[in-house]
Amino acid sequence: MEIYNSLSLFLQILINITLIAGLVLFLMTGIREKLLLLLFFLGESALELSDLIGRLMKLNAYNVYNYSLSQFLSLLALTEIYNSYFFKIPSRIRALIYTSALVLLTFNIVYRQSIEALTFYSNIIPNIVICSFGGLYFLKVIRKAKTDSPLFMVNVAVFLFFSIETVISTTFNFLINNHMQWVAPIWLFRGVLLLCFYLAIVNMGCRTGKIRIWQ
Repeated sequence: MEIYNSLSLFLQILINITLIAGLVLFLMTGIREKLLLLLFFLGESALELSDLIGRLMKLNAYNVYNYSLSQFLSLLALTEIYNSYFFKIPSRIRALIYTSALVLLTFNIVYRQSIEALTFYSNIIPNIVICSFGGLYFLKVIRKAKTDSPLFMVNVAVFLFFSIETVISTTFNFLINNHMQWVAPIWLFRGVLLLCFYLAIVNMGCRTGKIRIWQ
């Protein structure tokens, strides 16, 4: 599986470069207007970089804590991003989402499992919530028959990536405990979608101020 390992490592490095480049672009083109995206990329950069360092130093082959933290950060950040750029989310619903995210993060960290029995069924809920944001925006586009291309690209990337995350959450045990020849294509496809997601966010951030948002 040398080819898989090489492709996976290259993709992981490329994702980190994309995150760092996005941070630099956000800093250069206006911190105040892009503060939300900047904070999201800071968190994701820390998690992705720690994953890469752990892999290179062979410290932890299965960084399950980073996976849970990434899910938590994604749910909080995307709730705010959709509320700020796509459509208004009622404050009560946002408060419920934040509370649920904290409860699920606590559960995933406290409830330790062996690698052989590891599952992330609890992450199905945040993934479905994020996918529902994407579905609602698609309905909004159909109803109003207009959108902005950066927003549409982000929405497509979000919907595709978190749909795959939902599948991974239900089959995590199989994906980390079976032969890489069987599961490698799924992890690589996830990596490509994650890269596309980050690139779409960078593109949207660079267009901030030019995007018209129909509430």
